[in-house]
Amino acid sequence: MPQSLLHRLPDGAPSSAAPEESRPFLGAFLNAAGCGVALLDRELRPLWVNAAMAALSGQEPRAHVGRPLPELWPQVAPALFPLLARALAGEDVTEAPVYGALAASAGERHLRVGTSPALNGGALAGVVLWVRDETERVREEQRLREREAHMRSLADVACDGHFLHIDGKVVEANRAVATLLGLTSPSQMRGRNLAEWVAPEFRQTVLGAMSRGVETPYEVVCVRVDGQRIPLEVLARDVTWEGQPARLVALWDISSRKASEERVARTEHFRDQLLGVIGTDLRTPLQSIQLGTGALQRLGGLEEPQRRLVGHMAQAARRMERMIHELLDFTRERLAGGLVVRPEPGVLDLVVERVVEERRLAHPGRTIQLESDGDLRGRWDAPRLAQLTDNLLGSVLQHGPEDAPVLLRLSGTVGGVTLAVHNDGLVVPAEEHAALFEPFRRGRAASPDGLGLGLYIARQIALAHGGRLTVESRTGGGVRFIVWLPREAASP
Repeated sequence: MPQSLLHRLPDGAPSSAAPEESRPFLGAFLNAAGCGVALLDRELRPLWVNAAMAALSGQEPRAHVGRPLPELWPQVAPALFPLLARALAGEDVTEAPVYGALAASAGERHLRVGTSPALNGGALAGVVLWVRDETERVREEQRLREREAHMRSLADVACDGHFLHIDGKVVEANRAVATLLGLTSPSQMRGRNLAEWVAPEFRQTVLGAMSRGVETPYEVVCVRVDGQRIPLEVLARDVTWEGQPARLVALWDISSRKASEERVARTEHFRDQLLGVIGTDLRTPLQSIQLGTGALQRLGGLEEPQRRLVGHMAQAARRMERMIHELLDFTRERLAGGLVVRPEPGVLDLVVERVVEERRLAHPGRTIQLESDGDLRGRWDAPRLAQLTDNLLGSVLQHGPEDAPVLLRLSGTVGGVTLAVHNDGLVVPAEEHAALFEPFRRGRAASPDGLGLGLYIARQIALAHGGRLTVESRTGGGVRFIVWLPREAASP
């Protein structure tokens, strides 16, 4: 049966004055209101509740009738009484937030409450109370706020600043972009044209990007309020802001990147200048000296003091040429990121034999032995490996005793080829091994033949081929340099 509009109090409270035929319609209206409705008497005891209020309370509708509110809803009654008192005083109360639980099983809820006085013939008959559960809406708003805060945090982390503009007029900005421009607050940007902070020579670029809707990064220079110019990378997207088309702009400060690019450019320019000076300006007069001394030596007819003087000049020219080669290699390795090798098919023992013969001619009193076994074929840069071998051999000849023989051994294995250079009379403490390959190290017995770059460059040549160069002290005495090379050096 349809629910009666009013539930009578046990003591026989008077029924509604509405015509009997209207009660089903009025009851249907109150139940269709979409929120909980309760009719309270002047003592604030329920006379009637709709189904929605009963669902919020977790009790049958009849269980509400005649009960005091502190007994029905102990958690929210203290918050309801001031609102109901205002209704008893003849005031309408709408949209008052209340937080609490109408039913213990439902937990605490976000409620929106309204009260109105109920008049009968001009006299106060009671109060109408309506309650709407807004827990899901409040929670969704909270989730939206959290997501908005999260997205703002992501935007702040992802870029150095961002702002919104409509046709060039800033409508919103974050604190980071204000700080970037030297402002104290984002509010100082709102309502102003973004062109104020764009360097004059870049304003046309910005206007063009805006008109075309460019969505790819581009670079501009901004001008802070203190006049400082800052290079920026800009990325913009078309968005909607409060129903209007707008542009969301993200900015990155690229000052560090630009400074790094300038340093690299200056370094490359310096490298080119240095290599040009060393490779051309120094070699040209040196070649003239070498040609002149060579012509004097071939000419003949010189007295002994003159021959010795010309010989010393020729020897000094050769040392100078060696130093220039070492300095060129060192400069290329440091400034160009490593030595360049150009591998070609070859046999390593042929390369090493030529170096050994040249050293035997230069040191006729020294014993230099060469042994080889295994497959010594591969793809290497032969001139560079000749330089490596000559540097190692020259180092052990220079620092080893005159009567100590030097042994070179070549060994081919499946994985690669090994070159070992051994001198029994040379002693290097183990703690000094790592320092041997440092640049400009000339050892305790300094020699004028080089700059102390020989072993350093030898190791760089091995590394450029994908190999390695190590040193070890023998137990019975002596030092051995060991070069391992793969059979296939990487091409440049």
